[in-house]
Amino acid sequence: MKLKLQHAQFLANRIVLDLSRSSLVKITSPISNLNRLVTDIIKKDIQEEASIENRVRELLDEYQDEIDANEVNEKQLFTMIKKQVAKERGFLLSYSERYSQLSHDILDELFEESYIECNVPENAVKNHILESIEQYFKYHEEAYDNVIEKIKNYKRRLIAGSDEYEIIFARLYAEEMEKRG
Repeated sequence: MKLKLQHAQFLANRIVLDLSRSSLVKITSPISNLNRLVTDIIKKDIQEEASIENRVRELLDEYQDEIDANEVNEKQLFTMIKKQVAKERGFLLSYSERYSQLSHDILDELFEESYIECNVPENAVKNHILESIEQYFKYHEEAYDNVIEKIKNYKRRLIAGSDEYEIIFARLYAEEMEKRG
């Protein structure tokens, strides 16, 4: 699943809360410091993917005449170019690999900043962080489905992708995630 910037804070909260409740680590800094650091790491990852997608759009714009003339499937071309640009930048697109790497990055930064001390092998903590990410996505999918259902039941029809739709979706999503903790 693709992360969006609106997910960063929610996911960071989930990871930090799960770590603080576990016996795997000793928290040696205020929770707010951990939360801020984890949020920044997640945002950086999301922004890197956005940067890659922007570069792909620039390339597609540059060659738009040729794409149109050859009747190329732009969605497939976008995916192919995104894979190439990501490879050049050393960015993982496979979600399982990417979130495993993100778990490593989070653990490394928390440890480097001396925000935590591990009571177990670091790999166990990394796996715990990865499990938090996976559980977040499970909750997210349920919350997402609930928000879509609420939007479908609005008295007036909202057009997906419109500014109004995105604003209402973000508000309902935030409310849904707050309900879930």
